[in-house]
Amino acid sequence: MQRYGKYNNGYNDGYHSNNYDAGEFFQIIMETKIYKSRVDWWVYALIPFIFLCCMLGPILTDSDYWLGIALAVPFCLFVCYAFMSTKYAIRGKEFGVKILIGWQWFPIDKIESITYVDSILASAALSTHRIAIKFSDRKILKSSSPLEISPKDDKAFIDELLSINPDIRV
Repeated sequence: MQRYGKYNNGYNDGYHSNNYDAGEFFQIIMETKIYKSRVDWWVYALIPFIFLCCMLGPILTDSDYWLGIALAVPFCLFVCYAFMSTKYAIRGKEFGVKILIGWQWFPIDKIESITYVDSILASAALSTHRIAIKFSDRKILKSSSPLEISPKDDKAFIDELLSINPDIRV
């Protein structure tokens, strides 16, 4: 009988296997390796661009600049938080992607291949230099498209995945 407790992310599909007792859970947390996201220059350029866009209305209408600042500061803070919170982790036999406030976990044993890609498509990556992770089962992502991520130390990230699942094609 499976246990569905506080730490199973609500998945009940057989692919997300984080049904741990307390001892296993704390051991896995201690062994979790966190990888920061690689960040390209265009991400840093986005913050002044957002600020200027928010200030454009008050500048063109020659109205109160405080309105533009009141709009720009929260938007810029939100974008900074979103960029700083993007992380990737490997724990046990799964790896996770964190964007904003939540983690999404994927089984490492279902990874079919990893390829290096340069893409500007929307994904969980803050860089155009990415790795595309293709799963053997479409049910994991609910799509046939690969998951594109950009860990800062991509070689170590891939080596860690290969140490857990040596059947992955690179």
